[in-house]
Amino acid sequence: MATYNTTFVYTYHHSPYDSISETNPSLSCEGKTAFITGGGRGIGRAIAKSFAVAGASGIFLVGRTKADLQKAAEEITKLAATSNKTTTVQYSECDITDAQAVAAAFKKATDFFGHIDVLIQNAGYLDDHRPVVDSNLKDYWKTFEVNVKGGVTVIQEFLKTSPLAGSTIINISSGAGHLPYIPGYSAYSASKLALAKIVEYVHHENPHLRVFNINPGAIATEMQAKAGDVAAPDDIELAGSFSVWLAASKDADAFKGRFLWSNWDVSELKEKLNEIVSQNLLINGLIGL
Repeated sequence: MATYNTTFVYTYHHSPYDSISETNPSLSCEGKTAFITGGGRGIGRAIAKSFAVAGASGIFLVGRTKADLQKAAEEITKLAATSNKTTTVQYSECDITDAQAVAAAFKKATDFFGHIDVLIQNAGYLDDHRPVVDSNLKDYWKTFEVNVKGGVTVIQEFLKTSPLAGSTIINISSGAGHLPYIPGYSAYSASKLALAKIVEYVHHENPHLRVFNINPGAIATEMQAKAGDVAAPDDIELAGSFSVWLAASKDADAFKGRFLWSNWDVSELKEKLNEIVSQNLLINGLIGL
């Protein structure tokens, strides 16, 4: 059900709707393979399920915990079968800050599937949010190790696979990277902003690819629970449906290189395309410059 507010577009969704639904035949991912980091739980698992329902032929999950990956693979395979789809799921236990492990995961994925059509860089870390002066620097820096170094490592390895023209990169970022001050969020916000900016460079350096930054929504996950009193009104399926729309819809091509919120109604977003292009909106920059 949609609600209405004063954000970038008029209609603000908290759950999937027909225009982005993975059950919409126009958004079929048949024949596509997806590589999803942080795919063993939370948002990553939900995104994988959406791609399975959309008919993706292959899904490769990366995560830190083998048991979570096994459970996710079982759930995704069962869901695909229930939806009358055939999706092969493979996985690798992997810390994305370990370059050798990431390279090995991509080799396993490409050896098995041949190529990767969609990269979902979803893995992330939230430190114990405190004022800068009270932050534990080891924990603080781990946020950058995972959210920036890890994200870049994953994207580099994907680019080294020589992805086909039209392949898609979706960075699951956070509104925290561009929203006003949130108490205790300096490390998380700065790290998310850093990778989002790097992804803009990836867009410009690889014009044959479809590259996006997105805010997945405010979703109840283990990471969100660590944040304490931050509200989580959005359904976990929202990011998955929106990612399928980005990967499968030709309409999404117009928004390559930009930062989008999963909550924004895509029909209304398309209506604002001329404004977005003429004013170069939805990119990271300095307000007023």
